[in-house]
Amino acid sequence: MQTNPKESDLVQQAQAGQTEAFSVLVDRYRQKVFQTCMGFLHNTDDAEDLTQEIFVKAWNALNSFDGRAAFSTWLYRIAVNKAINQTRRNMLRSFTGINDEVTESGYSDDDAESKLMRSEQREQIKGAVNRLKTKQKKAFVLFYYQELSLMEVAAVLEMSPKATESLIFRARKKLQSLLSR
Repeated sequence: MQTNPKESDLVQQAQAGQTEAFSVLVDRYRQKVFQTCMGFLHNTDDAEDLTQEIFVKAWNALNSFDGRAAFSTWLYRIAVNKAINQTRRNMLRSFTGINDEVTESGYSDDDAESKLMRSEQREQIKGAVNRLKTKQKKAFVLFYYQELSLMEVAAVLEMSPKATESLIFRARKKLQSLLSR
């Protein structure tokens, strides 16, 4: 296999049953899919489990991938849909935080009061993000947590870039309103 094979070549090889090619695709996109799941679930264990489920679903549905969109766009669409479904199933589960481990370990010399304030702020932000409408939440998570471009978010959500931009703007305004209360 090539050192850095093209995505389209890997997809074709994987569609032909070459598990090694699909494994390369998994390695390429595992972190981004995981981060997408975290953006919705805010729970490391749940996000890891869902990431595995997404790649199993992608493998099983690989022959339905027709190449009209990039493989990554198709994969993110699966990830977003499965994450939304998982979020609906976990409505009663409280959010545990995006990157809590990294954030807290990065401020080890802070006092307890500032840690508590940061924790409370994270909880407020997570609660506000959770209160967004489903489409707004999808766009917000993909744009800000995943750092996808406006065009990539539009492709994943199957919307025009202008409609996507408007959706992200409304999500930001709603969050500002919720957080200013």
